[in-house]
Amino acid sequence: MSHIVLINGKKQTKLSVFNRLTQFGDGLFETCLVKDGRLLFWTKHFSRLEKGRVRLKINQVSEKQWLKDITKVLSIAKLDQAVIKIILSRGESKRGYGFEKNIEPTRVVIVSPMPEQMLAQYVLTTCNSGYATNQLLSNIKHCNRLEQVLARADMSRDECIMLDENGYVISATQGNIFAIKSNVLLTPGLDECGIEGTRRSIVLEIAHDLDLQVNVGALTLQELYECDEMFITNSVIGIKPVVQINEKKFTQHKTTQQLINAFNKHSVKKKNAFLLKPKKNYFRLFLMSLIALILAWSYWANTINTVKPFVYRLPQGANIYSTAHDLKRYGLINSSYFVVTIAKVLGFESKLKSGYYDVSSNMSVVDLLTDFTSAKVANRNIALIEGETVRNYYQQLVNSRSLKSSGSFDETMKLAGVKKPYEGYLWPDTYRINYGDSVASVFKRANKMMQDKLNTEWQGRAKNLNLKTAHEALVLASLIEKETAHNQEKSQIAGVFMRRLQKGMRLQTDPTVVYALGSRYRGSLSKQDLKVNSPYNTYRNKGLPPTAIGSVGQSSLHAAMHPAAGDTLYFVAKKDGTHAFAKTYKQHRLNIKKYLK
Repeated sequence: MSHIVLINGKKQTKLSVFNRLTQFGDGLFETCLVKDGRLLFWTKHFSRLEKGRVRLKINQVSEKQWLKDITKVLSIAKLDQAVIKIILSRGESKRGYGFEKNIEPTRVVIVSPMPEQMLAQYVLTTCNSGYATNQLLSNIKHCNRLEQVLARADMSRDECIMLDENGYVISATQGNIFAIKSNVLLTPGLDECGIEGTRRSIVLEIAHDLDLQVNVGALTLQELYECDEMFITNSVIGIKPVVQINEKKFTQHKTTQQLINAFNKHSVKKKNAFLLKPKKNYFRLFLMSLIALILAWSYWANTINTVKPFVYRLPQGANIYSTAHDLKRYGLINSSYFVVTIAKVLGFESKLKSGYYDVSSNMSVVDLLTDFTSAKVANRNIALIEGETVRNYYQQLVNSRSLKSSGSFDETMKLAGVKKPYEGYLWPDTYRINYGDSVASVFKRANKMMQDKLNTEWQGRAKNLNLKTAHEALVLASLIEKETAHNQEKSQIAGVFMRRLQKGMRLQTDPTVVYALGSRYRGSLSKQDLKVNSPYNTYRNKGLPPTAIGSVGQSSLHAAMHPAAGDTLYFVAKKDGTHAFAKTYKQHRLNIKKYLK
């Protein structure tokens, strides 16, 4: 989580360049700890803040206001463990050090998560930069911290000790310093410089409870080296033992640990842990509850009750009231009142359009009403596969739940405007249809597409094509379609058929016999089957069959219009589906022996 900042009670991060905090560091700050939703040692922090405010003559901000800001920022951050930094700026003014007495102060509150890891013990060095003496600025946390900034700039260990102008120990850069020698607690005096930390005053209090003598006064580095134990304190780390200063090491921490234990007990006392309770706004709570209830009801009422997708029929002339009643009767909705109301609000009431509509579990009532008014009817794909007969197409479409029957086969063809002979005059393709369309409407589209394709190919046929009509070309294309699925050899097969026709040879192609047998075909052809008496049997009859024997695709139709030149008259299928071509019957017999036996 990133830091959250309140400036004068509002969530923001920008401070005016005219603010005296940014111009001169003209302000005070406190760093407080929040543990389990309790603000630790708030009284001491506020007391020190007030002490500094009075000394710097900054106009007052009430304790109540500070606590309100702290409570708000913690509520936004949703943290029970946090570090709170409060900053009191004198306010805004134009350039120059002077200020008006009635200047309005600026409040800044920053919340940060507790550090994930903190040092268990510290190694200290001596800082290269120290304190200047100024009794007016000593013991308060003013915002001009350049002395600490310079001290930490060259710091090489965990912390460093800052000295005053006379070489006496004052503090670490971010904490107060304590030492223990022969059961005496030593800490530097802070009359002329340094900060009187809140944890420092607490340590001095509990030291008496542990029967430790306390000596506050001048302290040199040499005296620190001669002590038995040493520790530092601040509001975030609490009390931490020091194990080394420069070359001097400290191995004893017994008394320090006693102070730590006593400090931890002291910090959880009610008087030292201020419970931050957000102010309850009962009207706001009621309003939020009401809104939540309305939203929950709306979500419930807007839900479509279905597990599996299905198609709903909105009849001609249906209004919003009859539609809501019908949806409720089928258990698809939870509230007909919601359907009627939301339709009126959205202006859907008089815009319903009849048709078949897809309904699924991931839809809402509003989604369904939107479909009803925009005529977003259910669509389906109907695939007519290449090579199938027109009767098979009819049976496929009649059995489809997406289409309405148009009557018998002949009635359907009549409604579709398909003229005899029907076979081959439907273009195989995938057609996008509206749920509830008629079978005849699909056939009409397929026939129109076939006529266009046939006319286009016929107009672009080979100049020497020895066929009289486009119908003959369509019949030839249907034979090619049935003979092979390999586009690269379709023109070769077309060439074989055309040369046989020109020589007066029978075409002798098995698919015509299969078509002639119809339902009597059992999966393979016998010698007896090849004798069946039918105009479609090209083993008995010369020339082309009277009609196509199935639908054709683009490649077969094009091949029929552009047969390949050559002198082959025979072909036999190989195991991979391609064909072996032969010029003579003798070669053809060898191919049969090679590929079929």
